Amino acid sequence: MSEPPSQRIRTALAGACLLRLTGLNGFNSQAVPQVPLEHVQLANLSVWQGRETAITSQPFFVIPERIDSITIANALQAMQELEFDDHNDEADWQPAYEVYIMEKGIPLPGVSPQPLQNAVGELERLVLPFVKEAYACKDCFPCTAFVRRYLKNERLYIPAHFDVTAFSTIILPLSPAANYTGGFFVQPKAHVNSRAFVHLDHGDVAVHDFTLNHGIDVKEGGRFSLVVWVSETRAACRGSSTPWHGDRALKGDVVAQHILGMMYGQGNGAPQDDAIALEWTLMAARGGLANAQFSAGTMYMEGRGAEANETAAHYWYSKAAAQGDASAQMIVARMYSEGIGTLHDEFQARHWYELSREQTGVPLMGPPKWSR
Repeated sequence: MSEPPSQRIRTALAGACLLRLTGLNGFNSQAVPQVPLEHVQLANLSVWQGRETAITSQPFFVIPERIDSITIANALQAMQELEFDDHNDEADWQPAYEVYIMEKGIPLPGVSPQPLQNAVGELERLVLPFVKEAYACKDCFPCTAFVRRYLKNERLYIPAHFDVTAFSTIILPLSPAANYTGGFFVQPKAHVNSRAFVHLDHGDVAVHDFTLNHGIDVKEGGRFSLVVWVSETRAACRGSSTPWHGDRALKGDVVAQHILGMMYGQGNGAPQDDAIALEWTLMAARGGLANAQFSAGTMYMEGRGAEANETAAHYWYSKAAAQGDASAQMIVARMYSEGIGTLHDEFQARHWYELSREQTGVPLMGPPKWSR
C-alpha cells in the first residue's frame, strides 16, 4: 500500500536514500512495472528523479502535489466541454484526440477556457522555475499547451517517442491515478520489456526534456492530461525554431542527432533535405541509438538520401533488431525469408520472427513501400 502523500514527503525529507515505487489505487497496480524514483533536492523543492532514460538523455522528475485540487478540477471540467480534434498524431499518424489551447505563448481564442488558462498559469508560476534550474535554461519560455484524452474506442496508446519541438515538457494529469492503470511510461531501450510507468498522484507534475523516450499506454480506465511544451527562449518559440537540437547534436547527443535527421527528412523545422537527414541519422545510428538505426534502415531501403541499398538496410535494421526493436526484428525476419539484402536463411527468419512476436502490445512499422 502506498504511503499517504504527506507521510511520503516527510519520510523523504528525513534524509534516507529512498526509491518511490508507489502502487495504484482502483485498478490493478501489478499489471504494469513502475519506475523507481529517487528523492532529491533541486531548485528548493523536494522532488523525485528518474534515470531510466535513453542514451545521452537527461533525468526526468516528478514534483509531488504541486498543483492544487481546485485548479485541477476546474481544468478537467473545462476540458470535458471542449470539442476534440481527431487530426493525426505525428508519433504514429493515428487520431490524436487533443485540443491546442496555447501557441507561441498566446492562448488561442475560442478554444482556451479560463480554467485551463489558469492551470497553465499555475504551471508557469510553480513549475517553470524548476525547469529553468533542472535543465539550465534560464530563458525557458512556455510556448505550446494542449489537452489530451485517452478513452476506450478512441485512443489509449502513444508509442515511445521524443518530443521533437519542445526543449522540455511539463505534464499535469487531470484524472486521479485511481481512474486508470498505466499512463505515462519511459522506455530506455528498444525492447518493450524496458518500459516502465511513472506513477503520478493527484497534483503531481512530471517534467522531462526532449531526450526522454516516452509514451502513453492506458491499459484500463481513462485519462485526461494537460501538457505544456517549453522552448529554450521566447525568440525560439515565436520563431517556431529549435536551435537546441543543432547545439546538442554537434556535441555528440545522439537523440538530438536523430531528431535533426527526422526534421530534415520531413521538412519540419528544417529545409527538406534527405541527404542531410541521412547524414544526421547515421551519426545517431553509429552512436548506438536504436531509433536512428531503424530510421537508417528505412532510408536505405527507400533510397532516401542515398541510392537504395538493401544490404545497408539489412545492416541497420539488424542493429536495431539486436537491441530489441520489435519492428526491426520483424523486418529482418522478412529480409532473411525473402533473401532481401542478405542470403536466404529460414532459420534466421524464424528466429527474428519469434523474437518480434514475443513483444506483445507493440505496433509494428516498416518501410512505406512494404505497406503499399
